[in-house]
Amino acid sequence: MMDVQKNKHIMDKIDGHLRKTARRMVQFDTLDETLHYLIDSFHQQYACDYMSIIYLENDMLRLKANKGDAARFEADFPLNAKRCHPRLLLEPISSLFDVLDNKEQCPILTGLEEERFQTWFTIPIRLEEDSSLGFCVIGFRSFVPLVIGAEKLFEEYGKDIATSLQLAQQRENENKKIEGLAWLKENNYLGGSSIEQIVENIVERAGKGTNAKEAFVYLYDEHTNNLLLQPPSYGGTKPPRKIDMLDVYDLKPFFPYLEKSGASEMTIPLMVNLKLIGVLHVNEKLQGYFTNEDLELLQFLASHVSTLIENARLYMSEVDRQNRLQTYMQHQQELVKQTIDDEGFAGISNFLSDMINCSVVMLDRFLHLTSHKFKEHDEMRMEDVLDLIGREKKAILKAGQVEQWFTADGHLELGLWRVASGSDTLGYLGLLIPKSHMDIVLRMSLNHALNVCAVQFIKQKLVLDVREQVRDSFFNQLFVEKIQDRKKILEYTNLLNWNINEPHCIGLFSFEFDFKSNEEHNTNLLEEDAKKTWVWERIRDYMTRMYPGIIFTRKDGYYMVIVPKEIFAANEFWKRFYERVKKMVSSEEQHLSVHIGISQEANQIEDYYLCYKQAQKTLVILYSRFAEKGYMRFDELGSYTVLYHLGDPMVVPLFLKTYLNPLLEYGNGKNRDLFDTLRVYLQTNGNIKDAANLLFIHRSSLKYRLERIREIVGINIDHAEQRFNLMLAYKLYDLFNEES
Repeated sequence: MMDVQKNKHIMDKIDGHLRKTARRMVQFDTLDETLHYLIDSFHQQYACDYMSIIYLENDMLRLKANKGDAARFEADFPLNAKRCHPRLLLEPISSLFDVLDNKEQCPILTGLEEERFQTWFTIPIRLEEDSSLGFCVIGFRSFVPLVIGAEKLFEEYGKDIATSLQLAQQRENENKKIEGLAWLKENNYLGGSSIEQIVENIVERAGKGTNAKEAFVYLYDEHTNNLLLQPPSYGGTKPPRKIDMLDVYDLKPFFPYLEKSGASEMTIPLMVNLKLIGVLHVNEKLQGYFTNEDLELLQFLASHVSTLIENARLYMSEVDRQNRLQTYMQHQQELVKQTIDDEGFAGISNFLSDMINCSVVMLDRFLHLTSHKFKEHDEMRMEDVLDLIGREKKAILKAGQVEQWFTADGHLELGLWRVASGSDTLGYLGLLIPKSHMDIVLRMSLNHALNVCAVQFIKQKLVLDVREQVRDSFFNQLFVEKIQDRKKILEYTNLLNWNINEPHCIGLFSFEFDFKSNEEHNTNLLEEDAKKTWVWERIRDYMTRMYPGIIFTRKDGYYMVIVPKEIFAANEFWKRFYERVKKMVSSEEQHLSVHIGISQEANQIEDYYLCYKQAQKTLVILYSRFAEKGYMRFDELGSYTVLYHLGDPMVVPLFLKTYLNPLLEYGNGKNRDLFDTLRVYLQTNGNIKDAANLLFIHRSSLKYRLERIREIVGINIDHAEQRFNLMLAYKLYDLFNEES
């Protein structure tokens, strides 16, 4: 009877202490305070050698609080809950009364035995709805008798502990939210806070609120498609400066614990109107792993701070835009000044490149490089840009858009703008810059730059027009039958840097449209002339670059080229020249054909008019009789120059000059033996014996004379066509020369 009363007294004492402890635990605001009070009060009352609270979080058992030494037992934590004995989370267990199956497979039970506790018991921490929060472990190094029936008291005590811990956790979360609200109130965006200030406060709040060692923010940059680290960071860490999001549409490859708890890191997206503006990341919790409560706190902070960051970004963007606009207005004045101080485009290209901070190319209307300025940081070289433009040349020239964009290597972008005056294209301005960077301020500045470039092109065109007028005046005085002012012509040639005393020959161009059907011929004469002029200017521009010594001009409706002997004397020059011209013409206008009539050499000023006439006659006969040849020299025409133009008083002198003058002028005109020898040879139809007899010379002497004649006239006197031309020349000489 005494033992029963004693046992009841002990049970009442235990029950009273447990209830008092449970009531006291409800008063604490944080989980740590509650856990430490629980351990301290129990340890003080029952003098146990060891006590710990094992907490269940995301299927993992973690050591949440402890008192006493049990290093071997604690070494197994954190531990997967599936590895422990299931009764530990469901009911009290003691070393004295309970016999457990398969206890050797539970690291917790084996750990308690290896610690050599003489007496130990566990108390499950369970809520009323039977969900488990973990369990308590109490151990004694010496033997301690346990009161039979106390397990019921401890089971109820475990429920009280669970309720207290849940309340403490709720209070702690509420306090964190209240602290977050207070922080938001203190750091409310008023238009003056910088992004750095906002980020500094949010990472500090996130780090302290979740007990994380590190916290930092990445902000999304739409221009580069990267997540860029926004300083400062919490914890003094140095995470990667940027994360490349190119062709990636999911954050999980970079942040595996995106809005997920139960790990040593956690990431929360920063969203504004369903648009990602960045991420908030915490790393390395000081104790344990990030919980659902940490997740809720970070989501709460992120939902409020996202708007603050975006507003700050918009505000800074607007300030930057205003500053840029003011700067660009100043730059526009400087840009206009460049057209006054610099006659070319080098100054404009350099200024634009520095102003926009990108590589710049200036091209003429034929897409030839005029000037450029390349930045060292650009991956694309000038050769690559010119190659890209060359591949797209036809599309660019035919397009009517002011703005065109091209991509190289899959990501490098080139913008090309047409510089125009009315409907006329003057040139092109190219920028090596991503299209996404073209905001309204930059476009305003670019429009002004295009106008400045147009002024510069027009200025250059006016200078060229003046030069062309001077050149036309010069050629009008040069290509006349009788030179009026030789001295003035020499002055002009000096201004044009042209050595007129060197041998030259003249080529006249003829462009003709060849339409196979009326449907194709849908242009009027003005449009046809405009196309011819366009093609001619392209030819002139290209050939001048290839052959700097060639002069291009126009006279009497003809397109003319004057070529020095050092150029046309090259092997097959005219063939190569014509093939290049023909290729350029066909690339511009498929229905347009080109013919070139070529004169003999002009060795002095007085010869140019004669050579002009030669080229003119050659072009007419070429087009009417030998159109398929494309080009022809006057030397190749023969008798056609006379037969087709008997009414032209210039034809006979030109013909005689070609075929007989070399013989007449041989020996300064004092010895006509070769002239007479050729006449007799032709009259005897090339018979050596008969010709020698008529000339009263030996046949070997005749053969020597004939070789000299071939060298002097430069033609094959035995060819039937050439012999006819020579016979006709002798007859014309007899007919028109008074001295014959």
